[in-house]
Amino acid sequence: MEYRYRDKAYLSNYTLDTTLFDKFDFLVEDVIPIRSVYILKTDKGMKVLKKVMYDIDELNFIYDSLSYIRKTYENVVNFRLSSDGNSYVKDASGLYVVLDIIDGRECVFENPVDLKNASRHLAKLHRAGENIETFHEKRFKVGRILEKYNTALDNLKKFKEIASMHVNKKEFDKLYLSYADYYINCIYSAIECIKQSQYIKYSRNKYVLCHHDLAHHNIIIDNDNEVHFLDFDYSLIDLPMHDISNIIIKAIKHNRWDIDIGKTIIKSYGEEKPLSSEELDILYGYLLFPKDFYDISTSYYFRNRDWEEEEFLEKLKRKAEYREDREKFLDNYKRYF
Repeated sequence: MEYRYRDKAYLSNYTLDTTLFDKFDFLVEDVIPIRSVYILKTDKGMKVLKKVMYDIDELNFIYDSLSYIRKTYENVVNFRLSSDGNSYVKDASGLYVVLDIIDGRECVFENPVDLKNASRHLAKLHRAGENIETFHEKRFKVGRILEKYNTALDNLKKFKEIASMHVNKKEFDKLYLSYADYYINCIYSAIECIKQSQYIKYSRNKYVLCHHDLAHHNIIIDNDNEVHFLDFDYSLIDLPMHDISNIIIKAIKHNRWDIDIGKTIIKSYGEEKPLSSEELDILYGYLLFPKDFYDISTSYYFRNRDWEEEEFLEKLKRKAEYREDREKFLDNYKRYF
C-alpha cells in the first residue's frame, strides 16, 4: 500500500492541463494514473504521459539512441513528437514525454518460453545497437568498470567505518557489519576477474546500447508473442555483458539463484548473437559484483531513498541473506561456462 502512496506523491508533481496536451497532435479524452505515469486515452489510441527526471541532453541521448536502434529493430518504445518536432514538452514543472502504449503482458521470468524469447530479443536489441555513435559522457560506461568497482569498494569500506563508529548501532548497522567483509571480498574477486579477462580488448569496439533495467515489467510480450522493451530511462553505452548480467540477476534472485535459468538466458541469447569464451569470462566478472547488496547499502548510508528504517532493514535482509544460493550459482557458472 505504501508504494501506492509514494506513486501518488510523485504524480502530484505532474502538471496536467490543456496547454500541455495542446502541444501534441491528439485529443485527450481521459487521464488515468498508473504507477508513476498517466495513461492517456486519446482519439489516436492509448498513450503514456511520463515526467522524466533528467535533463534535455540525456533525453536526447535516449531518443537518438532509440532512433538508431529502430533502423533495424523496431520492438522498442516509441516517442510521440510534439507539434514543434521535439521528443518532449517542457514547462515550469519539468520535462514530459508521450509514448505509444504496447498492447501485451509483462514478461514472466519463471515461464521458460518467455525467458527464451526475451533473451533472444535482447540479443537482437544489442545487434541493432552495434556501431552506435550517440554519446553522453554520464552514460558512456565503456572501459570504466574497474573505476566503478574500486569506487564501490571504497564506499563499502567507508560504510563499515560509519557503522562501526555508531555507539548505539541500529539493526541495519549490525546486519551490514556481519556481511560487509564478505561482500567487500566479492568486489575484490570481481576486480581480479575483469583484470584477467579480455575486457579492455572488447571495450575498443564491441559496445552497444544497453537497457540497464531489464525488470520483467519493462519487457512486454504482445499478442503475437513478440517481445518489446520499455523504459530506457537508465540506458547507457557499454558491453552487451552489462545487460546479460542484468537480466540474469533479475531473473534468478527470486528463484533461488537457479543456474538453469542463467543457462537458458545465455543459450537463448547465443542463438541470435553467439558469445565467445572471452565474453563469458567478462560476463562472470559482471556477475561477481554484489550489486544488490551494494545498492541497498549505498541508499541507506547516503540516504538517497525516502524509506523508513524498517524498509531499509527488510531489503538488506533479503538482498544479503541469499549469500549461499549466490555462491552456488557462481560456482556452477564456472563449471558450465
